Amino acid sequence: MFLPPCPRPLLATLFGLGLFLSLPARAGSLHEAAPPRPFSQPAPLAQQLRYKMESPLVRELQVRLRHAKYLALYDVDDRYGLRTRETVRKFQQDHGLPATGIVDQATWDRLLPQSHQPTAAELNNTDVGAWFTGPKQAGYIRELQHRLKQAGHYRGAVDGEYHEGTQQAISGFRSAVNLPAGNVMDERTWARLIARTRNPRYAQLFDKPPTSTLTQQLDPRCTTGRVVCISREQKKMSLVVDGRTQFTRVARFARPGWESDQGEFRIWYMNADTVSTIFGERTPMPYAIFYDRNVAIHYSDDFDQVGYEGGSHGCSQLNDYQVAKWLYEQVKVGDKVVVY
Repeated sequence: MFLPPCPRPLLATLFGLGLFLSLPARAGSLHEAAPPRPFSQPAPLAQQLRYKMESPLVRELQVRLRHAKYLALYDVDDRYGLRTRETVRKFQQDHGLPATGIVDQATWDRLLPQSHQPTAAELNNTDVGAWFTGPKQAGYIRELQHRLKQAGHYRGAVDGEYHEGTQQAISGFRSAVNLPAGNVMDERTWARLIARTRNPRYAQLFDKPPTSTLTQQLDPRCTTGRVVCISREQKKMSLVVDGRTQFTRVARFARPGWESDQGEFRIWYMNADTVSTIFGERTPMPYAIFYDRNVAIHYSDDFDQVGYEGGSHGCSQLNDYQVAKWLYEQVKVGDKVVVY
């Protein structure tokens, strides 16, 4: 399913393939956070790039446009097609350059500082883009292990550890679906995995609800019925049933200029497998609970990674995958959401 990540003016486009996810393309434990990749510095452009040409440099251009959040492309290739040309024009317009659709030195010098040196995995589509990079999200690893077990490639414990057994299972599954060898659970691999498995229930992964030690001052509208109560001022979200708080967690909201409405709403749609492409990247919105047009509650890996330095395009975000999955199973369409 592909949706804009919560910009209110845009209508949702529904597509039932499910959420595409990926793990980082690196060996070792996910519990060791990788250092941030440096941005590139301006450098000479070997040749101008233009519509209809074919060159390995076009492949690099597409990767860099993806880094800069202009091109939500699945795989990259050597062909400078219409989509690449129009993306270059948009980039040029946004940066005060002549919108020719031709990548000249001035365009290249603006693009490099907004992108990273492409890896071999990116250029060769071995890893088509990282989805999941959160080093602490054992909830996701448990779900991954359960799905790999369903597919017949994992025989260990569903323990949330990205250990050798988990990596070997990923490699085996990739080989079985004719993908390049490797242990990267990237977008293409995940798409094939979820198509062959069912989403495990929370109780199949965890033996108790997520712990909750925070408190939230509730709005009076939150005290009757089943309500997801969201306080922007307190930066918290609670599930409340007949006045009794079931859990409270920190939450993150819109970046400046993307604020969504406050008030009382009803959940109108839910989808565990949601991803957006509207902002030039593939933005996952796992366990999305839509309550105000395209505004949703969902897990955010970005929130987990950078905290309040980032922000949504209107959504209410959680930074714990396990909590997002649990909440998703506690509510249903028609339940109340109060934002204040």
